[in-house]
Amino acid sequence: MTRPNSETTTTQPRSVSVLIVAYRSPEQLATCLDSVEKILSDMQVLVWDNSGPDYPGMDEVRRAHPETRWFGDGSNKGFAAAVNALASEAPEDHLLLLNPDAELFAPLDRTLALLSEDGVAAAAPMVVPNGDRFHSERTGRHRTWDVAHRSSGVVRSLVSKAGYSEALRGTPLSDLYASAPDEVDGYLTGACLAIHRDAWNSVGPFDEEFFLYGEEFDWQQRARSAGWTVRLADETSIAHSGAGTVAGDDSGTSRSAELLRANVALGLEHRRTVHSADLYLAGTSILDRVQRSRRAARRRTRSSTKPSIVFTINRLVYGGAERHHVLLATELQRRGYDVTIAAMQRFGPLVAEIPHSVRVVRQPWWAPMIDTAHENAIVVSGDTNTEVGFSTLWRAAGSHRKWLVAAHIPPEPAAATYSRPLARAMTRADGFIALSPSHWAEATAHQHLGDTMFVAPNGVVSGRTLPDAQPRRPISDVPHLVMLSRILEHKNPHLLVEALDGLRHLPWELSIYGDGPDRARLEALTPSDLAGRIKWRGWSPGPDQALADCDLLCVPSRSEAFPMVILEAMARRIPVVASAVCAVPDMLDHGNSGRLVEPITVDAWRNTLAELLGDPSTWPNLGLAGYDRMRTEYTIESMADAYEHSFDSVMPQGTR
Repeated sequence: MTRPNSETTTTQPRSVSVLIVAYRSPEQLATCLDSVEKILSDMQVLVWDNSGPDYPGMDEVRRAHPETRWFGDGSNKGFAAAVNALASEAPEDHLLLLNPDAELFAPLDRTLALLSEDGVAAAAPMVVPNGDRFHSERTGRHRTWDVAHRSSGVVRSLVSKAGYSEALRGTPLSDLYASAPDEVDGYLTGACLAIHRDAWNSVGPFDEEFFLYGEEFDWQQRARSAGWTVRLADETSIAHSGAGTVAGDDSGTSRSAELLRANVALGLEHRRTVHSADLYLAGTSILDRVQRSRRAARRRTRSSTKPSIVFTINRLVYGGAERHHVLLATELQRRGYDVTIAAMQRFGPLVAEIPHSVRVVRQPWWAPMIDTAHENAIVVSGDTNTEVGFSTLWRAAGSHRKWLVAAHIPPEPAAATYSRPLARAMTRADGFIALSPSHWAEATAHQHLGDTMFVAPNGVVSGRTLPDAQPRRPISDVPHLVMLSRILEHKNPHLLVEALDGLRHLPWELSIYGDGPDRARLEALTPSDLAGRIKWRGWSPGPDQALADCDLLCVPSRSEAFPMVILEAMARRIPVVASAVCAVPDMLDHGNSGRLVEPITVDAWRNTLAELLGDPSTWPNLGLAGYDRMRTEYTIESMADAYEHSFDSVMPQGTR
């Protein structure tokens, strides 16, 4: 492959912007910024602060560095997303990524000069530990060139995890170089990493799925695959503590370790296969059990006599079942349970919303090696093949382990919902948690799913934070209807559009939020002359954006289990009209707390919407009825109470 030619893509020397992503630790950040102002005084500095609003000490750092450009949205959006945001603020510059726990003590002349050489995507200086400025080439087991790593697969990754990379340095089993390389065939760590702007534009930004750790590895692999090179500069200009920004925070350190482990696996998955990733994850779990140095580290403190709880999920993406896991795990941890969320396939953006006190791990389903603080433990699985397989193997380890299936897949009303092997496996669980009585009735109409059933509806809002019911703002002169859903055919956005097509004489506008594999095809069915009234808005990061100015939520699906968006609307006192499927009649109190549509046809939806649009004055009371229903039946506390009842029932000695 022909290398990109950086000489021909740039007509004049570019300036360089320093990008720093901060997360707490204001003392480290202040030291870093002081060194940058001293050594690289001619460069603009951009800081994205992931610490959260009003984190102690950060205001003092801001005041001490008024020339620095500060950014942040009040949330922890992760390292990769923060770097991408900062890079967009300096669209013409080369990028110099610098960790907030790093300190410059000499110019980066050679590092930055490498960016002008043909086809160089990224370069980095050599690094010494903080406090070791008057260093030798070798400091303990650290070499100054250990910022550079060789190309790594499963074996080298496991050798590194086991701590043997130094002992095996230079052999085919280690990812460490025996001597300082020039061109790097693996990757450079990101403590101080210079990136060519043309390479950044060509390769694309960091993959935000990595959230924290591994994003620079993934980006450099993509760059090298595209023909660019990665170079190590023959200069030592930076000290790096390596302690990170969570030093002294046990739960933060644990989360960082799990993110690193999961993202090494994700890098292997991208570069090789998902099987390589799973082998690495299983291998690290075995190492934790056989290495004496790691056995003590993996022990977890018993905080109470309550059993440990393990929730399984495939991916932590935005979805009803996934948000349910996060909210429930957080509330149970608040009540004193040791809680772990085990992702069978990948992490995802929801990991940012999980408090560090809840452990999150990635683990292949066939290697259910999860450490818990208490011997008595309960796994709460979904109803997918991977989760059921994991739970079957996990529960087999002893009688002190129990298994509950918490179903979220919409039942098939006219046929069996699950394959015979999957249904048979779920009957061996210690109980089945249904979302409502009608959910259980539909799920068992065509197949046996066990004899022990519990009902635990979902919740989205804490009852502790809900205000007294107050009517919403007046309905708009042109009522704003909203649909928020993953765009799949069975969600029926096209049915809603067709129903409204027959109500052109009435005032309304419709926003359809969401994305999915069927969006393009279903969006194309919208009549062109309704484009001004029907807007396909695309993906929404959550309900706040989509429901901000909603007057009526529409849920036209022909298949649902327990649509969380209904509860999100209820919590905002927004009236709901929904197809009468599965748990929806229970949620809307059989029409007393919202409008139900049955049968699920264009005519039925058109007639119901015509009635509602004909008299919007009834909507505020309908919204208040939904709010009262949600406040009494569907809070996070109600959900956790129901789950605790099931825990008490399956653990012979109880849970409290």
